[in-house]
Amino acid sequence: MKQRSSVFALSLLVAIGTASQYAQAANLRVNCDKQESIGKALRLLANTNPQGPNKITVSGSCDGNLVIQSMDRLTLITDQGASITDSSGSTLPVVDIEDSHSVIVQGFTINGGNGGVNCGSASVCYLTGNTIQDSVGTGVFLSGGSHAFLQSNVIQNNGGRGSTVSGGSQMSSSNDVFQGNAAPGVDVSGSYFEASNSNFLNNAVGLRVGVSTVQLRGGTISGNFGDGMTLLGNASVAFFGPTITGNGGNGVHLEDGAFAGFIAANVTGNLSGLDVDCEPQFPITRFVDRTGGITNCVESTANNASRRTTK
Repeated sequence: MKQRSSVFALSLLVAIGTASQYAQAANLRVNCDKQESIGKALRLLANTNPQGPNKITVSGSCDGNLVIQSMDRLTLITDQGASITDSSGSTLPVVDIEDSHSVIVQGFTINGGNGGVNCGSASVCYLTGNTIQDSVGTGVFLSGGSHAFLQSNVIQNNGGRGSTVSGGSQMSSSNDVFQGNAAPGVDVSGSYFEASNSNFLNNAVGLRVGVSTVQLRGGTISGNFGDGMTLLGNASVAFFGPTITGNGGNGVHLEDGAFAGFIAANVTGNLSGLDVDCEPQFPITRFVDRTGGITNCVESTANNASRRTTK
């Protein structure tokens, strides 16, 4: 075992040394089934070439909790469906990205942990084609003014939220599935979130938004235990074609000071008896009649006239 580990470390050092000599990217391979370590590869890269570009191609079933700190242009990728499973007893995130830019995590199954993937401290993270599941906390946690770009991920069965977007951060989601999470599929607080053809299914609440701006383009919000969407004070949400149906509460619930603009949406068949629910005192909707659902929201006469001219 010790000899194999030494050979692995030596091969990494040779690869990194060659890359540094010719100012080229380090391109490493890690096979966890042969007791090789992603963490060890990361530490060597952090010490020798933190600005990248670097690529680590991973195979096998990996155990550990990865910290990516102050590293740029790093790609973690699997071409054989590798997994990374928490080994901290659910006290740490499985992948923690801090103060790093253009970090790509692609193709992994990420299991357990206090969280699945953290992207913090003004990092820029790209998550593509991963399954992030079974953490006791949040599947993907975004904070500290970070930017995250998610595509074709499944974020499921987490003990907390599917994803949290907080602290002035921005998240873009495309063709992702947030499902079976014990809290909101996505919770946006003091940040920006946009989704294109992403689905929010069978969570406690599909999405919860407060003091934030959200755009939804297509996709489905369905089967959630409570509301499809909850808009708290100072939430602003623009709907461009999502379907919101079959949720246990309201399709869309607006609290005091929230705004919803239904440019295009199908909000019907939710189980509370109201598809779009406006609470007192001052929620605001526009074009709510375009949703096709049942609502108690009242729009101004001026807005009604605007609707007639724009139809």
